[in-house]
Amino acid sequence: MSKTTLILRSASVAIMLWLCSSLSAQEVIIKNESFEPLPGATLVMLPDSVVYVADPEGRITLNIQEPRSATISYVGYTTQNLLIRQGDNRVIILNRSNKVLSELVVEGFSGKQPLNRQSGGLAYITPGTFNRFDESSLVNAVNTVPGVRFEQRAGGSYRVSIRGSSIRSPFGVRNVKVYWNGIPFTEPGGNTFLNLLDLNNTAKLEIMKGPSASAFGAGNGGVMKIQSTDLSMLSNASLLSTSFGSFGAQKFSGVHNVLNENSSLTLKWSSQTSDGYREHNRLDRQTIELDGLFFPSDKRTISASILYSDLFYQIPGGLNPDQRAANPRQSRPNSIERNSSVGNEYFLFTVGQEYQISDSWSNKTNVGLSTSKFENPFILDYKRDNQQIFSLRSEFTNELSLGGKDLNMTYGIEYQKSFFDGKNFGNVDGQADTIRFADEVDIDQQLLFANFDYQLSESLGLTFGISLNSLSYRIDRTIDKINDNPQAFRKEFNEVWSPRLALSQTINDNYSVHFSVMSGFSPPTTTEVRTNEGSINLGLQAEKGTNYEVNFRGAAADKKLSFDLALFYFQLSDAITTFADGQGVVLFRNAGETSQKGLELSTRMDWLTDASGLVRSLSTSLAYTYHDFQFENYIDDGDDFSGMALPGTSPHVVNIQTDLVFRNGIYMNLTYHYSDPIPLNDANTFFSRAYNLVNLRAGYHGRLFNQDIELYGGVDNLFDVSYSLGNDLNAFGRRYFQPAATINYYFGLKVKLNH
Repeated sequence: MSKTTLILRSASVAIMLWLCSSLSAQEVIIKNESFEPLPGATLVMLPDSVVYVADPEGRITLNIQEPRSATISYVGYTTQNLLIRQGDNRVIILNRSNKVLSELVVEGFSGKQPLNRQSGGLAYITPGTFNRFDESSLVNAVNTVPGVRFEQRAGGSYRVSIRGSSIRSPFGVRNVKVYWNGIPFTEPGGNTFLNLLDLNNTAKLEIMKGPSASAFGAGNGGVMKIQSTDLSMLSNASLLSTSFGSFGAQKFSGVHNVLNENSSLTLKWSSQTSDGYREHNRLDRQTIELDGLFFPSDKRTISASILYSDLFYQIPGGLNPDQRAANPRQSRPNSIERNSSVGNEYFLFTVGQEYQISDSWSNKTNVGLSTSKFENPFILDYKRDNQQIFSLRSEFTNELSLGGKDLNMTYGIEYQKSFFDGKNFGNVDGQADTIRFADEVDIDQQLLFANFDYQLSESLGLTFGISLNSLSYRIDRTIDKINDNPQAFRKEFNEVWSPRLALSQTINDNYSVHFSVMSGFSPPTTTEVRTNEGSINLGLQAEKGTNYEVNFRGAAADKKLSFDLALFYFQLSDAITTFADGQGVVLFRNAGETSQKGLELSTRMDWLTDASGLVRSLSTSLAYTYHDFQFENYIDDGDDFSGMALPGTSPHVVNIQTDLVFRNGIYMNLTYHYSDPIPLNDANTFFSRAYNLVNLRAGYHGRLFNQDIELYGGVDNLFDVSYSLGNDLNAFGRRYFQPAATINYYFGLKVKLNH
């Protein structure tokens, strides 16, 4: 054998050995939610506990011959368990840990920072909280936040009250600004159809309580920011879910993700139906969502989302005390005969970019286009609305130094333009009859904002924000069969300057104190200006208020016990409230001044954390709300309501959660919720009942046939309490009550198929 042949054969053997090792090698790349690598992250291979450490690019190279279990961890992030197969190359996204309340990372007013460095009433709901309840809606999860009340009067009829903001919401979500994937989900006319979103479209939720106009514009209740996808769940897998429950409830959903080192594509779908607890209470909602996330360079991130929702639900209507006592499951008379219901078909497209322009300048811009068709036969009329909305939000951030201290400045613009075509008909046997009036409405909303965040010292931070807000309605009544007087109206609200000043002081590594004062406003919505009986209420004024707040946050007992306490005083002028005319049509009026004082407390205690013990974790969370909300100066038609409690607000609310997880994958979630009686009208002559609710969920999370599975079941309203989860305020004919379901059950199955 020649020397050349020997060299070639040796080289061939070497190449073959290298190819074999390459084919069997596995590469794991570990990143955070911003797709930034986490160098130093550790991977522990089980069961022999061999430890691997990620390189500066967050990369770990393995060489295994058969599937192996492993855990990945990084300081300040939640540990992930995974199964690694031969030739399996994966990108793993780690979430920041949320066990210590003060260390939660939220956006707030000043960009992503730990909660202990931000002032104001802030809360963050993670997938873990959503998944500890029946997954048919957001209601139970949001009601774990002190100061927030999420109501569900019918299967798809939502109402959200943040610090009493629902006083002017006979239905729907008003006086609260909602964002979805960085774009305003709230219409420029002030209405938010939150019921279009399935839980599948809501992975994380940040809530900012109180007026936030300095950065987000109108809405004295606050802001809700929704992120539709939990990036830590992206893993080249498909998640299939199904659940069934009482009163004909069933839901099927799926998530399919393709994840690469520099991109991610996620497809979601859901189908949910229910007959409901009451008669004429059916729900049918179908959603499809497609999300793309791309990283063409280390300075640029591009995102895009498409959302389609087709929602239908029947409206059983409010009952008076006698009807509720006779049969709480009945619907309001004529609701069935006139097909009282809502149909809403919605399409949204968004695209956004985050770009690091230089070392000190960056920009984040999101653009959205939406169209909707809304149909609402009701007892008194029949509505058909079509709307198209353009939305833009762009902000520039400049990070620099002043006097050797960090100064972050943010400047931005938000703009929304709406084209609305609404028609109101008579309702004959549930069908649209003769047209009564028709309007074409153009709405322009503009917001200019700036925020300055200056670190005065290592422990003391100063924030100043200010915005300029403008809003105009142009209403062209093209058909008027009521007054035979079609005409055009224009309503321009005065430009509003909304400042905010805040101080944040960290006392040590465990405690911080914050003070803020902020101004807010909330103009009447198009639904309040353009009312159902055909009038145009141009005299309705915008609400304006100022909020003073102190926050204490911290952790004790080796950070096993954490707390977040807020004390606030909010004074509101020209408050908008509801009343009903002689036919029961809901109308609106300014109700003078209100005084709103409150205390809100969140605590969490981690009693036990032991990854190797029989009990892996045991924790308890408590949320307590005390609200003293009153009319200060409100006289109407000779009736003096001054000193009366604001309708729709419970003085005392308590929510306690206990979570128990065993090493074998079995878990239990127990929730207790108490609410004081709630005043139902301005005169405080009618109140809802106080109630105590207990909810329980238990399940098993493990592996079957090398796939992740979760099998669970639960019971809501365990002790069969009679209550209303949503009341009609100042209702005509004392129809205040929307009875909620008695004891009810559910069970479900989730299967995760790794690709």
